[in-house]
Amino acid sequence: MVNVFSIPVFFVVFRESLESAIIISVLLGIAKRIANTQSGKGSPLATEDVAKPEKKKQNIESGLPEAPPSPPSCDDASSDQGKRRNLLRKLRLQILIGSTVGLLAAVTIGAAFIAVWFTRTSDLWTNLEELWEGIFSLIASVLIFIVGITMPDMLKTGARWRVKLQEAFEGKDVDVRTEVGKWILLFLPLITVLREGVEAVISVGDVSIGQPATSIPLAAIVGIICGVLIGYIIYAFACRTSLIISVIVTTNLILLVGAGLFSKSIEGFQDYMFNKLLGVEVDDAGGTGPGSYDVRGNVWHLNCCSPETGQGWTIFAAIFGWSNNGSLGTILGYLFYWFAVIVALFALKRRENKARA
Repeated sequence: MVNVFSIPVFFVVFRESLESAIIISVLLGIAKRIANTQSGKGSPLATEDVAKPEKKKQNIESGLPEAPPSPPSCDDASSDQGKRRNLLRKLRLQILIGSTVGLLAAVTIGAAFIAVWFTRTSDLWTNLEELWEGIFSLIASVLIFIVGITMPDMLKTGARWRVKLQEAFEGKDVDVRTEVGKWILLFLPLITVLREGVEAVISVGDVSIGQPATSIPLAAIVGIICGVLIGYIIYAFACRTSLIISVIVTTNLILLVGAGLFSKSIEGFQDYMFNKLLGVEVDDAGGTGPGSYDVRGNVWHLNCCSPETGQGWTIFAAIFGWSNNGSLGTILGYLFYWFAVIVALFALKRRENKARA
């Protein structure tokens, strides 16, 4: 069994593919919800219906006969359906392009690191691993924050967002939020897949040392399939459940990932500074006991349950940002992320109430 299927490789690939699958599946669900939203109240398409009572009042005061309501046109309906399909295709294409570019860049960068390791005997990734992870995690957490706080509004007023995104793709002038929403569907999967892909390539090369080469392909393929399968389940859930449940579950899920990434980015920067202080890579010593972490500012530490052991804790690390080591920076960073989410959501809700008044 060991010669055919590597358990450490499976957990590494599954962990990295799972986080990417969650982000991509949620974005695909948002795209489908927005593109398929019917025009209604609160939508720019409904402005004609809103204006009808005023127009009727003016006709009565002037003594003009009220014009009979015009029947819906089949051509307009088919044109609207065509625009929806076209918008959905463009939104999916944005996500697909971002994911593909991120994957290709991850494979290229990972292969370059491995090539330098074997040719120059210099492990560029390990020397700066925590710094790379900290930077990528910070960028991804900020993008997820933007998506998370705007997702309820996107899904609640989907028809309005659909029209705005259609105008954005047609090159028309739109507001900043719409322009950001358009491009974030490209950059969020790109950054996420790039970060997870590079880490997966390097980690597989690391854990597979001393293992038969025949044990790697099957474990990697099964890990990817499991990650994609969970991503599809999330996508199907987001598309087939009611709007309220979908908004609550997907928003909380993606913000949990974002908060975990923000905490992991702080942990990455702290580990980098600790390694730089010692002048040696702490991970090279192995283990999770004393000496494997910086005691300065440390709040708690478990000598077990480490996500680096290649066991089930890696799944909790991918989704919730779990770590067996907690410092003041990582804990306060996690709480600050959620505090910022709460403040942003309250501010958006207050602005919405003022707009209605």
